[in-house]
Amino acid sequence: MASDARLSDEAIAAGLAGLEGWSREGDAIAKAYTFPAYMDGITFVNGAAEAAEAADHHPDMAVGYKRVTVTLSTHSSGGISQKDLDLAAALNGLA
Repeated sequence: MASDARLSDEAIAAGLAGLEGWSREGDAIAKAYTFPAYMDGITFVNGAAEAAEAADHHPDMAVGYKRVTVTLSTHSSGGISQKDLDLAAALNGLA
């Protein structure tokens, strides 16, 4: 299981280098996914919810027309942890 410990700036930068489309936004990482149709975004959200539940790590998601924005932060550590990077990689695999 991934650690809740807050990562260093260097570790975050290294982790993001391998995550297409993700960027740092303060104490969180975020990505906007674009889909061909609204229901494709909803299908992604459902899969993302299942992945998040399995990881016991839940993202903030904003659903728009053909676009889903995901924000990840480990609130218990007040920043970005390995859990965030791992879930980001899993979500990229779903999109």
